[in-house]
This record gives sequence, C-alpha cells and structure tokens, in this order.
Amino acid sequence: MTLPTPTNRKVSRFGRLALAFVLAISGLLGGWFTNADPAAAHEPDKSVIYLDIFANGQIEGEVQLPATIVAEEFGFDLMFEGNSEQDIAETRDTMAPYVAEHLRFTGVDDANIDFAMTDTELLETESGEFAVYNFELEGETADTRVFNLTYDGLMEEVDGHDAFVVIRTDFGGGQFNNEGNFLDILDAGNTSLDIDLDDSSVWKGFVGTVELGVEHILIGTDHILFVLVLLLPSVVLFNAARRWEPGTSFRSSLWRVLKIVSFFTLAHSITLTLGGLGILELPSKLVETIIALSIIAAALHNLRPVFANKEWVVAFAFGLFHGLGFAGLLSDLGLGQGQRVLSLLGFNLGVELGQMFIILLTFPILFVLRRTTAYLPLMRAGSVLLALIAAVWAVERIFEVDLGIDGWIMRFTSTPQVWALLALSMAGATGLFFLQKSQGKLIEPAAPGSADVAEASERIPVGAR
Repeated sequence: MTLPTPTNRKVSRFGRLALAFVLAISGLLGGWFTNADPAAAHEPDKSVIYLDIFANGQIEGEVQLPATIVAEEFGFDLMFEGNSEQDIAETRDTMAPYVAEHLRFTGVDDANIDFAMTDTELLETESGEFAVYNFELEGETADTRVFNLTYDGLMEEVDGHDAFVVIRTDFGGGQFNNEGNFLDILDAGNTSLDIDLDDSSVWKGFVGTVELGVEHILIGTDHILFVLVLLLPSVVLFNAARRWEPGTSFRSSLWRVLKIVSFFTLAHSITLTLGGLGILELPSKLVETIIALSIIAAALHNLRPVFANKEWVVAFAFGLFHGLGFAGLLSDLGLGQGQRVLSLLGFNLGVELGQMFIILLTFPILFVLRRTTAYLPLMRAGSVLLALIAAVWAVERIFEVDLGIDGWIMRFTSTPQVWALLALSMAGATGLFFLQKSQGKLIEPAAPGSADVAEASERIPVGAR
C-alpha cells in the first residue's frame, strides 16, 4: 500500500519530534536499568549463603566458601583447571560435614529444622573462585517463611571473616537470580539472623519477573545481537533493481521496526507460554544452538535478501526458538502453577521493555547514518561480524567447548564501555551526516511505495524482467 506523500517540512518536523522523543525515553530507561543493576555480593575473601524459597514451601540453598581460604586452612589444592571427580569428592567428604556442623536452622518455636547436605561443586566468578556446598531443608517445618539462621564457619579459623546472607529466589519477595542485594552480614560477633519473609505479595512477584525479563534480555547477548541484526535493514529498502537504498522517512522506518519487533514478540510469546507451562519442551542445547544459527541466517539475509523488505518473517520464524530459550530460565525458578501464568506475563513484559531499550538506543544512530555513503558498507561489515560471532557460539554449543568469545564481547557490552560506544557512534553518525550534507554526498531517500514495488518484483520471473 502506497502512503500519501507528505511535504518535506512535515516529514522533517515529524522526524525531529520523534527523534527527540526516542532519545529522551532512551535516557530515562537507561538510567533506570543502570540503577537496577546492583553490585554482586561476591567478594574473593568472603563466604556467601544463598537461600532459594520455592512455591511448594521447599527451601534449598548453598554455602560458598572462598577457595583460597579452604586451601590455606584445610589443605585442599583447589585448582580450577583439571579438577577430577575424585578431587571434588575429597573436598566434599571433608568440607560438607564442616559446613553442616557450623550451619543451623530453627523455627519460631526454637525447634531445629533438619537439613541435608546434597552436592558439591567448584565455581569461578569474576571476583574469585569458590567451593560450593549445597543443602536442602527437610521436614514439615521447612515450609515456614519465618525462621532463624545461624552460621559461624571459618570465623574461628580466619580473623575478621564475614558471610553474606542472600535470598536468591523468592516469588513472594520478588527475588529471582538475586546475587547482589544481601539480607545481612554474619561475623564472629553476630552469627545469628532472624529471617522473616511473611511480607510477601503477588505484586512483588510480578514486578520481580518483569525485572528478570529486562535483565535477561540485556545480559542475553545472543538475543541482543539477533535484534540488532534485524534492525540493520530497517532504515533502508531493497528496491526493484535489487539494491538497498535509504528508507523513505522516519515514519516509514519506524513502522518497519515496529513490524519486526511485533512479530518477534508474537513468536516468542507463543513459545514462551507453551514452554513456561510445560506444554512444549526441547533440549536446551538444541534451542541455544538454533538461536545462534538464527543470527547467522538473519545476517546472511542482510547480505542477500530472501524476504526483501519483510524482515518480520525472519523475526517471527526464529522468534519461536528464542521464546523457548526464555522459557528455559523460568523452568528453573520452582514456580507453582498459580504463579507460573503471572510470571509468564511479567517476564514477557520485561523482555519487551528490554527490547524497547535496545531499539531506542540504536535506531536513531541507524536512521541518521542511512543516507550516508558509509551505511551500506557498515551494514554489510556488521552483518558479517555478527554472523562470525554467532558461528563461534554455534560451535561452542554443539561441541560444548568454551572458545572465549564471551569475554571478548563483554569488553564492549559492559557498562560504562557500552555507553561510551553508543555516545561515540551517535556523535560519529551525526558528524558524518552533516559533513556529507555539506559536500552534497547524501543519498536521496527512496520514493514512497518503493517497498511495494520491490516486493512485487520478487514475484516476477528473472527472465521476464
């Protein structure tokens, strides 16, 4: 369908207002998301006690001990490369009973709540290495939300040793995958903590799942790259001559973005719901591999379009698998059936907010660049780079190896680096635009209806052109 051609003045006015709105909303969302990312509780010389409170009343947790202190005080050489099952078993046989001896739970009637030590593992984090000892509360008293925790491990052996207590998972308290906000700190002078989780609500759980969705999309680099690779052609059109040219206007480019995002949202909402309710399940290795392959397919589509000016088709097709990737996270939260539906809604809303944030930050840069002679080379180079990154991910996921690409990507996607990169990109795009405008090198935008012409040309046999 061909839209009426507005005057240049109206298009320019609409573009300026829309661009100002986009940048303002980006700033607001950027501040909110940045402030919502607390510092991690991990410190290399401190212990951490994590508690997971599940919907069925079950309480599980883990005690993380600094590997260096365990090695110094108990003689275990916890080398994190080449550890054998026997090494971990020896650590467990000695340290798990030690942890159990120094850990105690009591109910409101001061009766002991029994717990059992389960498995042992070794954990590497950005701040250090830890020996992890898991436990699970037992008996009828485990379903209470008011209890006392006492722990004094390593406090006699190491002067000034502290232990952070963190509620990592609790729907009623709105906590999911929380590793930054600690409840309290135990030390030699204060080894006991009264925990009261009765101040819970469905609203807190809903808000918590929204925040979890936002966090997942912002730290899910593969999802971010898929959205970015779909956005690259949103500000250009593939014309009847089978060449890319600048999009008609801000309005038409924004409309294309909305179509892409809407169909991606529709697709991943369908499979997120089916997966979250346990109706549809696929092996996580398969899903994660297809997600990586989806980035490659979308990038190759930018180089040689199959669905010209219909990137929403690609977004919908692969969005189905991205939804299953989202569902895998919710399945590990121990949600009850009643909480699951509400959590799906909240998590999906959070994912959409995260996507909106990414789009609001990147779309203005792409739109400003679209009429410069640099855009198409940059789009092609960017598509090739994203395809190569995704190819490495695919190899890692298929063969279950770590090729170290995530650490390289984190150098550019972590704050404050990402903010500096975005600011430099916007400044560079604006400067190049005005430079080429003064030189008369800007490419004229496509005529209204070019997308319709291009789509129609795809249905004409090559020999008949």
